[in-house]
Formats: sequence, structure tokens, C-alpha cells
Amino acid sequence: MSKPERTLWQGSLENGDTLIVTQNFGRIMSGSSTVHEWAWVNYASGSWNGEEGTFIAAAITDDVDDLRLQFNRESDLSIGLVLSDRIESSIVHQETALVGDASWVRVFVRRNPDGTMFTQSLGFDIDNVNPAYLQAVVLELEATVREAVGLPTA
Repeated sequence: MSKPERTLWQGSLENGDTLIVTQNFGRIMSGSSTVHEWAWVNYASGSWNGEEGTFIAAAITDDVDDLRLQFNRESDLSIGLVLSDRIESSIVHQETALVGDASWVRVFVRRNPDGTMFTQSLGFDIDNVNPAYLQAVVLELEATVREAVGLPTA
């Protein structure tokens, strides 16, 4: 982290490491050492499984691994809400379009921890969609979300 942020939630993972949640970052600590740190803007969504005590978040880019946090099964379900909220709060605006029977794309405007905004796109089941059509839809969605938040569209 570039500057200290207020801790929004702190608790133990199943292995005894500590999870620290701030507005823009998550951090796993083992003693006084950082094991792993990430920005919430790297994830598209997350889900809590209370029966297993797991929170899993899908990475939005190939260079970032999906996030899997294992808590004790007795963990308060509020942690799932806190983590999902952190991911969602980095999304400023989003638009989704169907590009096939069960295929869709979503384009986000996200806010970096430093306050700058950028766009990301995510596709689901798009392997059989015409690439030229897919690119046109993504570009149209990107122009729409950028215009909606006052970012340049060209």
C-alpha cells in the first residue's frame, strides 16, 4: 500500500493468518510480514459460501489470480458482505450486453486506489462469438460507460 488506510475489517483466516480489509486493498499478514496484497479493482465479483467459510472472487485480468480466502466455518457472514462491498465499491459505472444466446460482455469504469478511473471489460461464454462483432459491442459499451462518468470517449 502506498499510504496507510483505515482498517474496515480485520480477522483471522483458517490457517491463522490475518486478513486486513481497507477501502482500496486487501492484505494477508502472517505475523508482521505481508503474505499477499491486492487492490479490489482486480476483481469482477465475489461470493461467500457460509457453509464452507470461503470467499472466492474472480480476477478480471489474466495476470491476476482469482482470490480464494478460507475462513473458519463459524465465521460471521458479514465478512462476505464486507469483501463483496469492497469489490463493488471500486465500480463507478457498468454496462452489460448480450452477444449471443448465453454470451455476454460487461464493461466497467473502475476507480484506482489513487482516484484515477479506467475501463475494464469482461466476457462470459464468448468463445463462439464473431470476434469483429464482439469488438464492436465492447467498443460501443466502452464509449457509453466513459461518457456516463465524464471520461473522454475518443
